[in-house]
Amino acid sequence: MIFQGLKLTILGMGVVFCFLVVLLFLIYLSSKLLAPFTEKEMTLAMAKKPARSGKKPSSSGDNLKLTAIISAAVAAHRARTRH
Repeated sequence: MIFQGLKLTILGMGVVFCFLVVLLFLIYLSSKLLAPFTEKEMTLAMAKKPARSGKKPSSSGDNLKLTAIISAAVAAHRARTRH
């Protein structure tokens, strides 16, 4: 009885392993076949990408203000729902 269980376990694991190997091969094959199309799409997307507006990246002061606002909102929510 135990031998049959082990045999079935090995068979099941072998089937799953073979399926994963086939899946890996198919993904690799499709990436190689579709690579020219993705390069073409990337060049088109980069050409259509609008120029960045004059906004400068947020400074650390803005991040600190945003963190303080979020912390205050969370504290207010917890205080309100605690009762």
